[in-house]
Amino acid sequence: MNSLVCRVVLASFAVLAIASAQDIAPPIPQKLVVHSNILNEDRIVWVRTPHGYESGKDVFPVLYLTDGPAHINEIGNSIDFLVNNGRMPPLIVVGIANTDRTRDLTPTRADEKHDDGTVQHDPTSGGADRFLDFIQTELMPEIDKRYRTAPYRIFAGHSFGGLLAIHILTSRPDMFQAYIAVSPSLWWDNQHTLHQAQSFFAAHDELNKTLFFSLGNEDEDMQGGFDELKKSLTARAPKDFRWASERFPDEDHGSTVLRAHYAGLRSIFAGWELPRDDTGFPVGGMSGIEQHYRELSLRYGYSVPLPENLLNGFGYRLLGEKKFDEAIGVFQRNVQLYPGSANVYDSLADGYEGAGRLDLALQNCQKSVEVGTKTNDQNLDAFKGHLKRVTEKTKAGAKAPVQK
Repeated sequence: MNSLVCRVVLASFAVLAIASAQDIAPPIPQKLVVHSNILNEDRIVWVRTPHGYESGKDVFPVLYLTDGPAHINEIGNSIDFLVNNGRMPPLIVVGIANTDRTRDLTPTRADEKHDDGTVQHDPTSGGADRFLDFIQTELMPEIDKRYRTAPYRIFAGHSFGGLLAIHILTSRPDMFQAYIAVSPSLWWDNQHTLHQAQSFFAAHDELNKTLFFSLGNEDEDMQGGFDELKKSLTARAPKDFRWASERFPDEDHGSTVLRAHYAGLRSIFAGWELPRDDTGFPVGGMSGIEQHYRELSLRYGYSVPLPENLLNGFGYRLLGEKKFDEAIGVFQRNVQLYPGSANVYDSLADGYEGAGRLDLALQNCQKSVEVGTKTNDQNLDAFKGHLKRVTEKTKAGAKAPVQK
């Protein structure tokens, strides 16, 4: 690597480091009040959008979450971590706050019978289907109207919320594409939902859905339902039905949520990461990257964009290996995909500068500053510094005597 390319790569990594340092605050969920005619009440939901949502145009899958205020930041941080490591796409998270939790999350009317013989009466239980009507016919259209949503939806619930996840999958399977059931209370109403699920899976030869369910170190009733569901799916699962389960024996009913959400997201987006060789180079180069994202788009049912930072990093990898034409091609593709980003022009300028094409480097530095000024880019000073250096280098080259 010559000194010019080395400086280019190090400067670009410095810009990325500055961006990361200034963008560490997680997105703050927005409070939304939706009146439900079905439930005859106002419902509060919290909506968490991905980093940079306001300045982009991409659409995003949506994860609907029960017990929203308790879990939306927890699962949101797991999502951010996995996104930053290339393991899943950014998501919009819709966390639904509770009013009458037992009513909304239990599919049937029943009372809770405890091991000591006592009975806890739950007179409002069994309202899950009305709650799902609210989500399906009132909340989802409102979210789709207000936000840029992709046609891929995930449902995640814990305890009674996990019970509800299994109920939705087996009574309204097309409502969501994937389900995370954390410690599902399948003991409810003499395992009514478990038996419903077993009958459903036995009756379906094909099912293009994904389910992850889990359990912590919990009592026999919780373990029994979990084991029976796993046993049924192990014996016979519908074709194309992707499922996984996991136990966390060192976690209790409450603490298991974080690990289960993380494992559930990994399961749903298994294979999302870009295949790389032993050196970290994308398998198949640029064509391999394009092919991988075409396959993801087919699998998840929406156009999955090539990440700007992935292409940017790949371009600099090529630049560091002095593969100037290939690097320029990758940077040009990023400009095509993200014309509203100042950084893609700055990176393309680095490519042209490395190849000794200072006139084109200067044009792209100027474009980077122009776009960065309009968008108030946090790295604008770095882009201006790059423009100044290339301008001076261009002037120096013009004054250099011609070698005879």
